[in-house]
Amino acid sequence: MTASKTEFKQIIFLLALTVLSSATGAETFRVGRTRVVSLLPEPKNESSAVLGINEALCINLPEDKTFIEGIEIKMEIPETVAAWRDSVACTVYSRISPKPSETQIDYTGTRGYVSTLPGRLSWILQIPLTQPNSFKSNQYTSISEEIPDVSKNAVLVRLQPVMKGVPEETLASKITMTVKPILMNKGRLSFNLSSADKELKPCTIFIDDKTFDYKSNGGSVILETGVHDISIISEFYRTEVRTVRIDQAKNTALSIEMKSINPTLFITAPEGTEITLDGEECSLLNSEFEISEGNHTVKFRIGDYEIVRSITAIKGKTYKADFTVDLKISEN
Repeated sequence: MTASKTEFKQIIFLLALTVLSSATGAETFRVGRTRVVSLLPEPKNESSAVLGINEALCINLPEDKTFIEGIEIKMEIPETVAAWRDSVACTVYSRISPKPSETQIDYTGTRGYVSTLPGRLSWILQIPLTQPNSFKSNQYTSISEEIPDVSKNAVLVRLQPVMKGVPEETLASKITMTVKPILMNKGRLSFNLSSADKELKPCTIFIDDKTFDYKSNGGSVILETGVHDISIISEFYRTEVRTVRIDQAKNTALSIEMKSINPTLFITAPEGTEITLDGEECSLLNSEFEISEGNHTVKFRIGDYEIVRSITAIKGKTYKADFTVDLKISEN
């Protein structure tokens, strides 16, 4: 029985794919040209490049890839290529050497994924960088099963013909690739705790009622996006409570000055008021200052008018002494 042209094309394709998939380890290859884009860990960040058949796209990754769960590449496939289904292969390489550039054409790299372009005008390839992940394939999206080694902060995607007898028009086609990061739905919260002490005394941080080890984690933690409740408790400082919002792939800084547990006093009074605290002249106005635990007496005097008040100070409390002189005028 004589095979049809379609069957013959499929046989050639399967043989080509077998050859492509059988190689393991480092591979040396040459491309006609290299395009370079950089991927940033920011929402809505994307870059595009136009590739010819037998050209490559280098995707440079940032040093900090904490929030990048993967890479998404959307390809706009021209009709001349879609009509010749399985005629062009897309291969993903990692551990690229030398460092890819616009002028470099010869490379050595490790192949991690290979597939032919489908007979459609649009195709999405997602490359996971973490495991586990939540990626799911469908009729429009393919998922790379292998996670590339990104220790060199680069992934290279190569296009190449894998079928004989393809028209020159197809081989001369251009494919637009749009690359964007797939980000985790998380962000980082960084704590900056300080105090008047030379060295910060021990304290316990609670994030949504769960303890967080401040020192062993370098003062930062990765959290789900949304609102979180923060409590900081210590026998040496006053309890501090905050609410923070974590945005996707963003760093949120929380700076807190831990206050002494000693009681404090805040005094306000009109200009010219004579003030004494426990019989001693006091000039600390409009600012909070520490006082000792126990009983205290505050006296205000303007001219011949004076008023005296007593305070029983307790640890962890702030007291306010506000002396005002008021004049009321009424009409009958």
